[in-house]
Amino acid sequence: MNKFAFVAAAALFAGMMTPAFADCDTRKADEDKQANAASKCYDEYLSRKQNYGANKDELRANFQACNEKAGCPQNSDLLK
Repeated sequence: MNKFAFVAAAALFAGMMTPAFADCDTRKADEDKQANAASKCYDEYLSRKQNYGANKDELRANFQACNEKAGCPQNSDLLK
């Protein structure tokens, strides 16, 4: 009985954690609209960062705002 309870608890935990991270995983941008939006935020940040004289603080603020709009505020941690 204890083995069943452990397996059930592990399955429940995995089921609860997966949706929180799956939507904003930029590696799944082909399958998920939200991940695609977050991927575009990162692509825009990288392309603008390469410009000579780019304001890094402004780029970071725009990246964070874009991720908020996409519903993936945790992706802003990619810059740290």
